[in-house]
Amino acid sequence: MRVGELKGRFFVVAHRGASGYEPENTLRAVRRALEMGVDAVEVDVRLSRDGVPVVIHDEAVDRTTNGRGLVRGMSVEELRRLDAGKGERVPLLSEVLEEVKGRCVLFAELKEVDAAEPALKLVEAAGMLDSVLFISFEQEALAAVKRLAPRSHVGLIYAKPSDGIVAAKRLGCEFVLPHYRLATEKAVAFAHRMGLLVVAWTVDDAETAAELKRRGVDGVASNYPDRILKLREA
Repeated sequence: MRVGELKGRFFVVAHRGASGYEPENTLRAVRRALEMGVDAVEVDVRLSRDGVPVVIHDEAVDRTTNGRGLVRGMSVEELRRLDAGKGERVPLLSEVLEEVKGRCVLFAELKEVDAAEPALKLVEAAGMLDSVLFISFEQEALAAVKRLAPRSHVGLIYAKPSDGIVAAKRLGCEFVLPHYRLATEKAVAFAHRMGLLVVAWTVDDAETAAELKRRGVDGVASNYPDRILKLREA
């Protein structure tokens, strides 16, 4: 599936994979989400000490693995020896790309500015530039992606009231990704007038998701995507 195919319909994004059911940001969570039939999977991207894009949310490995220390303080080989839950390893971004290719859109959240170029190179090498949306809180990371690959797809994430919609438009984004409490009817309408699609996060109950859909959001990210999928057809 290509990013452009998300336009014009309500879609569901699996947040860190189907992370309500499986260890977050693991291949197991990605596969569970794909089995559910999601439109997109979101994962977090950082660099190992030796510059390899790996999929993990936190700056440190402590919360999500059986190890301790900073991701940037470990080689990819050291990271791969850790247990990320249920015997899963910390995935490489290249592995996630291979898993989702031809099956759904990937939302690759750049947690660090200097992860932008290595992640982009992997996406281009996989021939998936049209199937990956690079997202980030870091405007500099998105600017780097657009500078290196003008045809790339990018989206700005924000969690506090701000000029996020205007900033996203200035950056050349196609998407804005506000915390769901910021996805008011007025904000969604403004984003649409600016030509931006709106993805609200993170929503784990169908009632809230239905209200967001009524407000006009284009997509919802969830740790329990199966709870939200029925709204896609409604």
